[in-house]
Amino acid sequence: MDGNRIENQIFTETYAIHELLSDSTMGTWQADYSLTELEFRSIRGGGSSVNNFANGLLLTTIGFGLNLLAKGLSFLFDLPQEIYSGEWCTLAIGVILTIVFYSLGYFVKSERKVLIKKIEAYFKDAPKQKGIVQGARV
Repeated sequence: MDGNRIENQIFTETYAIHELLSDSTMGTWQADYSLTELEFRSIRGGGSSVNNFANGLLLTTIGFGLNLLAKGLSFLFDLPQEIYSGEWCTLAIGVILTIVFYSLGYFVKSERKVLIKKIEAYFKDAPKQKGIVQGARV
């Protein structure tokens, strides 16, 4: 017998071996972040109202731009439709306002952004540990 190893022995009695690990492997783990229901609702709720408005404005501007594109492509079917300068101005204003509101949304502090930064900082600073991950106990 060499230390904890037993080789080439014949056992005639039953021996109880406590805390014997089988199927053990190396693993890495990190402490969990305790997410409260309020924090979960804040994350799930989406962005700020400024970003939500910017999203709506973007979709409206894209829809208006597609309408202008359709008018512009109508010449392919020999049915040219005039695009008025007011329509171009409206499209430009939509693009500019969309950029302005997305920029505001980037700088406006929201509960969601604060919480995400808090969670990111937690996992960045939480120590990772390596060790034996225990398999089934016999």
